[in-house]
Amino acid sequence: MGWKRGNRLRLVSEDDAPARTREIFEEIRHSLGLPSVPILYQAYAAFPQFLELHWRAFRPALQSRQFFMLGARMAAESYTRAHNYFEIAALTMYESHPDVSPKLPISQVLDYYQYLDPLLLLISAAQMQAFEGPVGENGNFEPANHPDFPVPPCLLNLEQVSPAVQRTWDERRRILDVAFVSDEHRALACWPDFYREYWAVLKSILRSPVYADCQYRIGESALCLVAELPVQVETGVAQLLDAGMDGEELCSLVRINEAFMQAMTGLVLDVTFARIGCEGGTHGQSAAQRESARAPKKKKKAGSPTRAA
Repeated sequence: MGWKRGNRLRLVSEDDAPARTREIFEEIRHSLGLPSVPILYQAYAAFPQFLELHWRAFRPALQSRQFFMLGARMAAESYTRAHNYFEIAALTMYESHPDVSPKLPISQVLDYYQYLDPLLLLISAAQMQAFEGPVGENGNFEPANHPDFPVPPCLLNLEQVSPAVQRTWDERRRILDVAFVSDEHRALACWPDFYREYWAVLKSILRSPVYADCQYRIGESALCLVAELPVQVETGVAQLLDAGMDGEELCSLVRINEAFMQAMTGLVLDVTFARIGCEGGTHGQSAAQRESARAPKKKKKAGSPTRAA
């Protein structure tokens, strides 16, 4: 969806949230293993009746092992597409911003978002379908086993942003038609030389029809994968109206969720590009070489030791 110029995205922070919303935020952090509440849920919290209904429906699915396995599959698909279809230069400059002391090295920041962003994409994709009817199938429910991230990535404050970085953020928002500056880009901008190199690589990719195709296909994959959720979820229009939402709020909510899903398809790719750049990039490799690098490993023979998932 196109976000209308002038529209502001309303977010509810943990500090400003009412008591019941703070309780839900705490459950979300615990279920996902996060130190802070993602922007997606801060946006959902602007509609408290919806947040209550959404979390009641989605909580069992987000507490299942299958949900996190779907997230890992989503991340793997993004990596494969980025590695196979784009030439990504090596990114080597890691001096941090003079006014910032990042708590995590850049590799761990990328770990954090490569874990989180596919999950948020799946949630927004499932929610898109849940507006219209049930998604997922009630089946065998396995308890979640996921990493915990006790320390959040450092985010560059707006007061610390240089004019050049601000122009970068504004340009990305125009190219991809998104309504907010993402935490991912605020985190990576804590390393200004890295971020400058990264944006030079990313900018050339964003306008590519191949990027648009990859973004579309990742979104389609997310919509397909959520059918495998082990718990059926539904937050239909009738339920939301019964919960006290009016038609205008509901239309706004649907548009916001659609915008977030579109934004997440781009962010999943952005973080993947940064990861590949930190690993040395793909620059100079042919498409065949990139395909070979990501080809599935041969299966082990019977009796060979394997590592548990």
